[in-house]
Amino acid sequence: MRIILYELRKLLNWKLIGFLVLLSFLFYHMFLSTGFEYFPNGRPSGDHFKVSKQMIAEYGPEMDKKEFEDFKVTYQEEVEKAGEYLKSHEGFSEAGIATYEEFRSFDRSSNPEVNELLGKVMFEEGVDIFWELQAREGIIDFYAHNDERIFISDNIQDEEWKKEYVKNPSRHAILPNFVVENFSNLITMVAILIVLSVMIIVGRVHIIDRKNNAITLQYTTKEGRNLFKKKMAASMVMATIITTVYLFVFFLMYAQNETSEFFASSLYAFETNYFWIDMTFLQYIIISVIGVYLLSLVAAAIATLISRIAVNYISLIGAHIPIAVLLILLMTQYLITRIFSHQYPVLLTISTYVALLVLAGSILFFRWKKEQKVDIV
Repeated sequence: MRIILYELRKLLNWKLIGFLVLLSFLFYHMFLSTGFEYFPNGRPSGDHFKVSKQMIAEYGPEMDKKEFEDFKVTYQEEVEKAGEYLKSHEGFSEAGIATYEEFRSFDRSSNPEVNELLGKVMFEEGVDIFWELQAREGIIDFYAHNDERIFISDNIQDEEWKKEYVKNPSRHAILPNFVVENFSNLITMVAILIVLSVMIIVGRVHIIDRKNNAITLQYTTKEGRNLFKKKMAASMVMATIITTVYLFVFFLMYAQNETSEFFASSLYAFETNYFWIDMTFLQYIIISVIGVYLLSLVAAAIATLISRIAVNYISLIGAHIPIAVLLILLMTQYLITRIFSHQYPVLLTISTYVALLVLAGSILFFRWKKEQKVDIV
């Protein structure tokens, strides 16, 4: 344990920590800041988000047909409120617009003055009720035609799955898909940052000794030959620490997006988010986090091996680049982004994780066995 702690201290120094902070700062502003600062992005997305949270508070994570009828009653009440607003507004009264139906259907091209007034009410004054009515209409339309969308969708070829999907009561709560998309995009970018950080830190685990010409000396004693195993353990611990710190900071920031109301809702409840597995949004988050930890350990294992066989920092960096590109490609396709979505077979996702873990474990095992037989003559 003492040696592992010593190796952990060697891996981290103030210069490297400063570099990671700078890298994280730049990475945040390039790939992450938009997902926090502009969520939900404008109107009517913000209104859809607000109405959906009200819907969950009133009906729970799912909305059955009876609750849907109540939702339509609430919509009609809001329509009447919009009518009262229009009647009380001098400009609309003069134009003869006294109901929400007339507000929606008036001919804009033949009445530029009223069209300008509408633009002022919607975009300059930002009257909430008209935006929220748009959001409610979108939810009602999606709910009413959801089954039809499933059966005509070209993205899903599995007809049996479609039949099972429409029977699932979870799909009835029509929630904004950008909630899942936002998390999926953010956790993917964080996963990429974590993998890169692990490679940068763990990649030094052996190269430091090589730089100090201490590699050969390690094979002169039994304890020295076991050092690879201790460094391997230190690499795994360091990868876990890095991942935990990044995820802790990420979820502190993600809490600002205020999506906790959606945690208990099934992924089937979100618009156009079709996944193989019926899981809640919180379970999806947990599975994504597990995926990030597994990929972090895989990156640490590969970085440990490369660090052992690289002869200098140039070869170390050069060997890491293709591995990093491959992992980023896999993460952005199906290992983290929309994990278990219909875009890729579920077995492909599982088999890729298993293959990467077996590969990572195997290369470290065989290298460790080779360390026992290395001839220093």
